[in-house]
Amino acid sequence: NYKYDSTTVAAAGASEASLRFMYKNNESVWTAPDGGSTIDMGTKVVTAITTHFGEWGLFGDVLIFSISITANTDHAPFELADGTKLVIKGTADAEVTITPEIAVAVDLPADFSLLKVASYSGLNISLSAGTIIKANLTTSPASVTAAASIAAGMQAACLRFDAEANTYTYIDGASYNTDKTMTVDLPKAGFYAFVSASASASVSIPLPTLYAEARVTSSASVKNISYAGGELTLEVQTTTNNTITCTKKSNGTAADPIHKRSIGAFFDIELDTEEKVKKGEINYKYDSTTVAAAGASEASLRFMYKNNESVWTAPDGGSTIDVSAKVVTATTTHFSEWGVFGDAMLSITANTEATFNIADGTKLVIKGTADAEVTITPEIAVAV
Repeated sequence: NYKYDSTTVAAAGASEASLRFMYKNNESVWTAPDGGSTIDMGTKVVTAITTHFGEWGLFGDVLIFSISITANTDHAPFELADGTKLVIKGTADAEVTITPEIAVAVDLPADFSLLKVASYSGLNISLSAGTIIKANLTTSPASVTAAASIAAGMQAACLRFDAEANTYTYIDGASYNTDKTMTVDLPKAGFYAFVSASASASVSIPLPTLYAEARVTSSASVKNISYAGGELTLEVQTTTNNTITCTKKSNGTAADPIHKRSIGAFFDIELDTEEKVKKGEINYKYDSTTVAAAGASEASLRFMYKNNESVWTAPDGGSTIDVSAKVVTATTTHFSEWGVFGDAMLSITANTEATFNIADGTKLVIKGTADAEVTITPEIAVAV
């Protein structure tokens, strides 16, 4: 048990909450004890449990790094004390502050877990002025435990937390190297978490993405892309390696179909290079309250796309709904402007005659035995 002094810890540039004992093993490498090490910040005591004695030391995560950059200048790589390397170019003269973190303030998306590289699992990158033009980070080597998990079939990845959207987004192109470091392009300042997921993450695990943010697609595998915490997911495999961008809006650019009601869910889904896709599936998780407020029949909700004549059209691959999961699905071979529509619902009061003029000129006079919603669904064929 060691009683530390907070002033000494701060002067060493160490994170107090991360203080732990380590011992020097037979290979002269500092190692965490099998019995564990803990800290009581109330009494300022660090404790370790062990079955042997030797050389022991007290260590904490690096608290902060600061480097200076000149506007619009390609600098030589900055190498920080723990081996982390940063190449950065900004729009202004600035102090770049790099703060290692061992935990996340906001929970990670499902299926992702923190991956410890050296003494940290994430980095906060901030600039005193301007913005990042380009930046490339190489982490310290992954911890023994993290490296073992990757060797056992996990995939190393990086997520950026977007404070404005209050959600994480996946960083395309992050790579895990043979020396157990990770290399990541940093598009902007903010918090970056180093994570692991199953090796097939690009297929089976939704990659968190912001609306209007480009995402790399592949001709070799299916990408499962998740927007707004799973509100919309795309499963896509393109004919060539491509990029896809999805933007959400509340209004479409064509008149609603006859007898249909929009629920205010429209999506511009665009490929950087226009082409047919090998696989295209759109899934939208709707809110029942929003559907009712739009005057649409929930059970009838379907995706439609705007064709070349600016007419909303049902996709050839079909569209379905899972009312229990509240998810509308469409299968397609192309992307463009898509929207979710339902049959129009009309409200009547018990034993009261009501007259409705439908959008296409159809007129309905109806009286029922109870308060009810009347759904009118036009058909072009008979089932029997």
